[in-house]
This record gives sequence, structure tokens and C-alpha cells, in this order.
Amino acid sequence: MPYVTKNPTFYYSSLGEDSTSESAEPLHIGLLLAGTFSDEKARDLVTLGRVLRQSSRPIRCLWLRFREGDESLLAAFGAFGDELVGTTTIKSLVFEGKVGTAEVHRLGGFLSHNELRVMQIRKTDVDLSTFMVLRPFFSLTTTLTVLDMCSNPGFDDDCVLNVLDALLEGGTRLETLNIGENNINGAPDENKRLSENGVAAIASFVSKAPSLLSITLRLRHLDDIGLGEIAIAIKGPDCNVRRVDLSGNFGNRGIKIFAEAIKTNISLRTISFGCYKTLDDVGGMALLNVVDPFSQPAFFSEWDNVTRSNHTLQSIYILDRPTVTMNKGIVERLQSISSLSPHRTLQSKCWRHIDKNIEDISHLGLNSKCMPMVLAFVHQHGTMDHLFRLIRSRNTPDLFTFPSPEKARILQHMKKIERENQRLKKLLEFEREESDGLREENYYLRTRWFQSGKGAKKCCFLPHLKLIEMWTLLVELLRGHAV
Repeated sequence: MPYVTKNPTFYYSSLGEDSTSESAEPLHIGLLLAGTFSDEKARDLVTLGRVLRQSSRPIRCLWLRFREGDESLLAAFGAFGDELVGTTTIKSLVFEGKVGTAEVHRLGGFLSHNELRVMQIRKTDVDLSTFMVLRPFFSLTTTLTVLDMCSNPGFDDDCVLNVLDALLEGGTRLETLNIGENNINGAPDENKRLSENGVAAIASFVSKAPSLLSITLRLRHLDDIGLGEIAIAIKGPDCNVRRVDLSGNFGNRGIKIFAEAIKTNISLRTISFGCYKTLDDVGGMALLNVVDPFSQPAFFSEWDNVTRSNHTLQSIYILDRPTVTMNKGIVERLQSISSLSPHRTLQSKCWRHIDKNIEDISHLGLNSKCMPMVLAFVHQHGTMDHLFRLIRSRNTPDLFTFPSPEKARILQHMKKIERENQRLKKLLEFEREESDGLREENYYLRTRWFQSGKGAKKCCFLPHLKLIEMWTLLVELLRGHAV
């Protein structure tokens, strides 16, 4: 929980320090606004607003937590808001608790001129009238990058349309959008707030806001069809979303729709799914096939799966839910996409497929003009053996239709290797013949030796004539070998 205080004077000294926005550490200010405000307490709050406007110290966040209060609280807060008019050091504003249209209206002057980058409206009592008050802010802001609207019971379809239309009207620069309901696992028609129409409006906004980088949606009516609408928006060519966190009443069917839609997405890095319908290995394999076309046979050819798969996703997280019975092995593989060896990039997938089919790549549908690039690709990722097998492969377009220096170099290199192979083959045959001849001579000499020395016990006692005869035979053998 962030730190909040009932005593505004707590921040006076920090705001009064002699500091500049470039050198001072940003300050967090948290106020708990509740009960009855005495005149003294009201003056302290107004003084805090004046000090905030006069101080050059950057304010990382102004967190306003409301509890039950009376008219004195509303009056004091209105005076505080008047003092904030013109303040540009506040970067983030959070409304929490018993906040409604009256409280937000008291900050209208401040919201008309500010440099807010983050706005959070969480667990409040806001409704359509509140967002009508905020509409000028959303349509005019040029700095807002994060909008977080979670667990607001009064937030409905009309609120969504009002906020998102205002943002688009002003040429939104929003990078992070969070919209969530408090109890998304309830029955779809209980306390209906954000319906299928609201989900469709959010999907339309995503498709029209190229600045969006992160989306978190936790909605009861984010069903299989709604998930498909979000996926189609993310699939668009202008989409730059890198992270999505989606929870709702969807399961295998919605996951399969989403998986098919994001196969060619090039921006997403991380996806989290919180499924409140059945999600098992069927949905898990649909997701795995998005990044790993070799995981199992599919209706398309392997090469089609390679070209249709996603090459940029790093992780897909499946949140633990009672309805999720996916095999742990699949869950772990999805979470560690970027650590797989090799990493599932388009280049690694192409090489794996070509390596398996190096003898015949005719199914790739390449023409002769593409073959030099294929040769370079194979030479880069494979070995000389792969290169020669490709050149000699079946049903491959003519590699050398157009004469070039590269053609001459490759042909010369191949002829040189073939000559060396022939020379080595001849040397091997000659050495083999020499070895056979020496073996026969050795056998003949040993036989004559024992025949000449038959009956003698030691060679040193042989008669001199026998020794001379043996040396004569040896000399003749050596002469014959020299010839």
C-alpha cells in the first residue's frame, strides 16, 4: 500500500527545499481525505496546494485516497484544487476510494493545464458524469502515456466510449491502457457493466492507437469472441503493442482464434492469459504452434507453417486457474520461447527446414534468380557438404543460368577438390599394392629362412655356406624390389 497521511504539513519541509527539477529526487505525496475538516486542517491543505504550485521539486505521484466525508471535506478539497491551478511538476495523479464526480470536478482547473503522464482511477465511485467532466482533459492532453481504470463498479460501456473517443479526438499518445473489473470470474450477466459492446469498443481503440505498447484487460465479457476481436486489432499492420495481459471468460476456442491471428504479428513480446473457461493441451498446442512450426504435424505443409509462424514472441504465460489443465511441459515451453535453442527466429526456422530437405527444395517455389541467395544462406549456416548436396539436389532450379564470377569461382573450387580426390584415390591404391607386395616378400623370405635352417638349433651355428646363401637370396630380393 502506498503511504498516505491525514496531515498535509508533513510535506512542507520537503517541498520547501532549495532544489531544481533537474537535480532533486521526485517526491511522492499521499493524502488521506476523510471525515470532517476543521478550519485549521482546511488551511493546511490549502497551504499544501500553494506550496506545490510554487515548488520546483518534481512530484512523482499525487495519491488522493478518499473515505467517507462531509461538506467540509469537499470544500477544503475544492480550495486545494484551486491552489493547484498552473502546477506542472506533478507527473502522476491517482484517485482512490470514495471519489465521484464532485471530487473530480474540484480539480478541473488543475486538469485544464498540466503535464500529467499517468492517471489512475481505481476502486472509486466514478460514473459517466465523472468522465464527462474529464473529457476535456483526455481530448487535450499531450503528455498522458498511462491510463489505469481498474475495479470501478460504475465504469460501464458509456464510460469506455466517452474516454476512448476523447483520447482519439486529441490524437492520443497513450502507451499503457489498463481496464479491469473487480470480480471477473462471476456469472457473465451478473451486475452487468462492461458488456460485449464495451469490449468491441476497446478493440476498436487498440486498432486506432499506434502509440499503445501495453494492454491489460480483465473483463467478465471478454469471451472467446471478444478475445478474437482484440487479436484482430493486434494483428493490424500499425500495431506496436509489445505486452498484453488478458483475463476473462474465454478458453480453448478463444485461444485458438487468438493464436491464428497473431502468427504474423511482429511487435508482441509477452502475453499473459487468465482463462476462466476450460483450457487444456488443445489450446496449449495451438499457442505452441504459433512459435514452433515443428512441434507437431499440421494441416499445412511444414514450410507454410514456418512462414506463417510468429518469430518475435519471447514468452506466453498461462495464469493458474481452476479451469486450466494444460500439461506443465507445454506451459514451461511457452514461458521460455526466447531461451529455446536455437531461438525460434525466422532464420533459425528456415535453416532447420532446409537442412531437413536439402536434397529437394523445389516445394519452396523459388526461381533461378533466388538461388544465389539460397546458396549464400546455406553456406552461412551449413557446411561444404550441405552446399554440394544442394547443388546436386533434385528438382532444384538451375543454379548457374546467369554466368557470373561467383559461378566461375565455385566451379573452379569444385574441380580442384575433384582433382585432389582423384589424386588421393590413386595414392591410396598404390600404397595398397605396395603393402601387398611387401607382405608377400616378407612371407617368402621367412619361409626360405626356416627351410634353409631346418634341424639347426641356433642361427649362430649354421654353416658358413648357409649364411652366404641366405645373404645371396636377400640381395636378389632387394634388387628385384628396386627394379
